[in-house]
Amino acid sequence: MREKLNANAQAVLEMVRAAHDHPTASEVYDAVKQVRPQIGLASVYRILHHLVEQDYIKELRHSDDTCRYDGHVSRHDHAICTECGALLDVPIDIPLTQEMLEQAARATGIELSSHELRLYGLCPTCSKKQKAAQ
Repeated sequence: MREKLNANAQAVLEMVRAAHDHPTASEVYDAVKQVRPQIGLASVYRILHHLVEQDYIKELRHSDDTCRYDGHVSRHDHAICTECGALLDVPIDIPLTQEMLEQAARATGIELSSHELRLYGLCPTCSKKQKAAQ
């Protein structure tokens, strides 16, 4: 059962849920500080950790070991720009059969509990920049 959130935690949760770019803890802190000027960076880190533990938000570990936060907690897939690191929600369901998932899990020796597909490539902004540079 989820705990009732205090004003600081509610402000952090609202910021993460309103963001469309999967913010880092530092970005969350900068945004929340605008509405809760007394909040400290350490408090934001603790609140984010608590919100993840309580399943209010998801923590997404990036390939460079940075963490980003997602207010959309239902299962969905992501696309990652290999140039700028943008982390984008895939707005469609990518159907994979349970058999395919279980076969992949067996091949790696893990016991499957959930899955997320990650697509890698250039985001629209980086793609335009690359084409303009050619």
